[in-house]
Amino acid sequence: MMVSLLVSAGCLLAQHRQDRAPQQVQQTFQRDYPQADNATWSHKNSQWSARFDDKSPNDNGEMVAHYSHTGKYIDSHIPYDRNDVPAAVVKTTHRRYRDARDESYTRIDQPNGLSLFQVLLNIGGNQKKVYMNEDGQERRYTDRH
Repeated sequence: MMVSLLVSAGCLLAQHRQDRAPQQVQQTFQRDYPQADNATWSHKNSQWSARFDDKSPNDNGEMVAHYSHTGKYIDSHIPYDRNDVPAAVVKTTHRRYRDARDESYTRIDQPNGLSLFQVLLNIGGNQKKVYMNEDGQERRYTDRH
């Protein structure tokens, strides 16, 4: 009985630690997003991710910010409604991927200040990811999450 109690307590503590980013990561996040509302943390592949509502003057809405285990900002992902995506991105998507269905758009903000749009497409039952700048030009991007 005592052993199972200790194992259960250990599992709960480990789970709690996984849901809470290290102090260094949380400090960087608070600096980057001081008006973030209700951040939920997750950890995968040595990266910490905060899912939250951005309540800043820019008000990006629901988003996910990614950080290294040392607190270095990696990027942010912001889901976009098709009506809010730059026309050049939508036009290029429809021209190059005519058979695509169910496209979705996510803006990725990078540490260098540049933004890309990740376009998820369904082509013949297969999912394809394409990255474009705001002018609709395809770009390479290594998304590690």
